[in-house]
Formats: sequence, structure tokens, C-alpha cells
Amino acid sequence: MKPHVSPGVWSNYPQREDPARPGPRHVGYVAASVGAGNAAAVWLAYTTSQPWTGPRPSGVYSIDRDRAAGMGQPRPFTLDLRRVAAVPVTAEWFPELDAPDHGIVGRAPERLRLAYEAALTELARRHPENLEMPGPRSPRPRR
Repeated sequence: MKPHVSPGVWSNYPQREDPARPGPRHVGYVAASVGAGNAAAVWLAYTTSQPWTGPRPSGVYSIDRDRAAGMGQPRPFTLDLRRVAAVPVTAEWFPELDAPDHGIVGRAPERLRLAYEAALTELARRHPENLEMPGPRSPRPRR
């Protein structure tokens, strides 16, 4: 799979309890891709079908039904750019990597992709302490 920026994709998103290992099957959002070939990796943002309640912090987006449909998703979801896993592009992390669609379940329109990319960049620049970065390619040391 050539890493694409902005798709929703089936992944094995890491859990907080074991952040360096693949977790259960989960739709993640490819926020950025780096490298190529065997060195390819992505920054995979966390998504959930649970609605966000209360004030939304910077980097958290509630995607309503109409916008979700425009991204190829059947229902509303929450995108959390504060939780971005750095993972290699391998079948271990992306269970449908070898499928014809590579496990891609939707894409953000260019305008939203650019907005999310800018938000993640700003969050990393101004509030890096608010970023949770699990995954084996995380630039942060594990606690």
C-alpha cells in the first residue's frame, strides 16, 4: 500500500495498556505519512463512534452524520488529533493492507484534510504536552 494522507483505514490501533503493540481492529485516520518502502510509517489519529460530550479541547472534532457521509462513513464519529500513533505500514498494523482497497473505508475532502493537518501541526508546535503518541515508531520515550 502506498501510504495516503487522509483516509480512514482499518488498523490495529495500539491500546494505552500496551502502546507499542498492535491492538484490536479499529478505524484510524491517517494524519500523515513518512518514508517509503520498508521504512514507510504513518501517524494514525484516533477515532471513536462515541459522541464527544462537554467542551471540545483543541484537536478534537465531532464529525456529524452529513460530514461523515461525505468522508465515506455511515455514522457520526469523533476524531481526536491529540492521540496519534506512529506505526509502520505493515499487515501487522493494517490487517487489510493486501486487500484491493487496502482497508481504506473513507477519505476526508481536501479542505478538511488541510484543516486537520494544520490543527495537528499547531497542536504539536504549541502544546506538545497534550499529544499522546503510542506506537513503535513514536518519537517520544515511553514512560
